[in-house]
Amino acid sequence: MASRERLFELWMLYCTKKDPDYLKLWLDNFVSSYEQFLDVDFEKLPTRVDDVPPGISLLPDNILQVLRIQLLQCVQKMADGLEEQQQALSILLVKFFIILCRNLSNVEEIGTCSYINYVITMTTLYIQQLKSKKKEKELADQTSIEEFVIHALAFCESLYDPYRNWRHRISGYVLYIIMFI
Repeated sequence: MASRERLFELWMLYCTKKDPDYLKLWLDNFVSSYEQFLDVDFEKLPTRVDDVPPGISLLPDNILQVLRIQLLQCVQKMADGLEEQQQALSILLVKFFIILCRNLSNVEEIGTCSYINYVITMTTLYIQQLKSKKKEKELADQTSIEEFVIHALAFCESLYDPYRNWRHRISGYVLYIIMFI
């Protein structure tokens, strides 16, 4: 697990040098620190993690604005086709938002911002690329696109079904609530 000091160091390097590589390093370290919250296997029951990812208030001050701009740039570059580094960045961004939304106190703030619109736009464009015969031949490696789409679905789940009731239901798990009067 990356230490908070390391995350702070990377964030300060990004802020002082404005080098996007430091931002990617920060995201990568953050995501690897909280990877246990990235439960994207929809064919099994969701795992319950006793820990909680950090609240938005514990993150660097302007991180959400910076990441919104990064996500918007990825959307804008989709028309020309994302390079491998940009695809990796877009996946990291979606993973970051999934992790944040696993803390239920973050769901409302993330849900009211434009992140989901950008992720849905990118997912739609990726699916169109996958369906297109012409584009299919041009896409040598589809695994990063498929990974993005799976993580985008997990992001939607974390926003709109944070308790993962739908996944419990399709797995055959019936949740009984007994009310005592």
